[in-house]
Amino acid sequence: MKSFLSLLVSFFIAAGTPQGGAQPLEPFGLQGKTVTAMTFYGGSLYAATENDGVYRRYLGKPDSGWIHLGVPAKNLTSIFAFHTYCPLICWKGVLAGATLNPLQGDSALIYFYQQRPDTCLNKGRWTVADSGINRTSVLRINALGGIDVCHPIAPTYVTAFAGTPGAIWRSEDRGKKWTRVWQAISANILAFATSQRSLLSSDDEIWAGGYTVNDKGIKYPLILRSTDSGAHWEDRSPISNVSDECRALAVDPADANIVYAALRQTFLKSGDAGKTWRSRQFGELIIIFRAMAINPQRPQQIFAGGEVADLVNFWGLFESRDAGEHWQAVPASGKVTAINSLVFNAVDSQYVYVATNGTGVYRYPRLTVGVEKELTAPKSFHLSANFPNPIYIAENLPLAFRLNVPSTGEVTFRLFNIAGQEIGNWKITVAAGGQNLALPLDRSQLTGGIYFLQAEWRGQRITRKLTVIR
Repeated sequence: MKSFLSLLVSFFIAAGTPQGGAQPLEPFGLQGKTVTAMTFYGGSLYAATENDGVYRRYLGKPDSGWIHLGVPAKNLTSIFAFHTYCPLICWKGVLAGATLNPLQGDSALIYFYQQRPDTCLNKGRWTVADSGINRTSVLRINALGGIDVCHPIAPTYVTAFAGTPGAIWRSEDRGKKWTRVWQAISANILAFATSQRSLLSSDDEIWAGGYTVNDKGIKYPLILRSTDSGAHWEDRSPISNVSDECRALAVDPADANIVYAALRQTFLKSGDAGKTWRSRQFGELIIIFRAMAINPQRPQQIFAGGEVADLVNFWGLFESRDAGEHWQAVPASGKVTAINSLVFNAVDSQYVYVATNGTGVYRYPRLTVGVEKELTAPKSFHLSANFPNPIYIAENLPLAFRLNVPSTGEVTFRLFNIAGQEIGNWKITVAAGGQNLALPLDRSQLTGGIYFLQAEWRGQRITRKLTVIR
């Protein structure tokens, strides 16, 4: 049977520096570990891992390392950090969610870690903290979130939420007791986002995301909103005609009416607190989003991450610098796995921290305003679909396509296989405007599977996915 290349129409524009190099993605420890969830609180990052417990890293000292807080359970899924006494000092607590697995000794759904108050250097201890949740009917905590207020002019409190299949649970005593505040048998809650409405009121705004399943087994995105700290919930789900689910939510810290929701293939934005939604497509590239983070100092900068659906555990990170209107892919150097969690340092917002599904934690630097203006992708930089289509390898034809650049310059083309290995590299000087180009292919290096062709012009990248079918 003849082999041929078919070029899928999905594409994305990846960010780079004005000089043409990509911003460095920096390893930040826990390499080789699957970090299932991450949160920031009190100047520190807290990371829940698969099989290796919880870690904490203080961000106030650049040379600090990760401190192991112990292993409450093997299959940790979520994490929420907060104060246990106000003022903070070292009175900090952590709730970690898990999947029940009695065979591994994981006999509880939620665990509580109390930092010892006598010194920040001493470790605390883990205790079971899922009272009120029926372990017979609930087997997994999908998400944890909440509101923590420790302020001299406000009442101090912690309101925590747990998302499970079929229900939302609330605790107002730091996990000692949980009460079910919303339920639907056909639903599954996967994510939370919070918005503190006022320091003088404990009626905070909580968002929950997930999906519902109809009688035919089709999933539809579910988005819920509460304006009274979870006592009552209203359905703010978008109208959807396709199977999908909401795995990540975020609220603009400067305007609680602006809400973002990441679905599989679609990024949604609402300017009226979820009454209506506008969608932003990522071409035909299907992204399974798992996380989102908003820069607290510059809310127009948003990161959304997860994995590319067609690939197994394949990194997918996107950045918007105009409040979700346009998106650029953030490339990873080397083999970096899919993203499970994204967190900003709320103090200085210098980095966004990225938790991955097997390669530890990374950090990506926030760009300055001046650089952001220079990095706007040229509207006329475009890479078309290949032609002829399909291309038969046996006929030994080149890979041909149409390229458009706004000014004369060098364009670098790279061809990658599914493992991220570069198997082709070409540098061509092109004139301004549109032109037809052809790249010679060494077909001896091609096998059946997925490939990526990347074109780079002045730091901007366009990547198209190719499928080789035998």
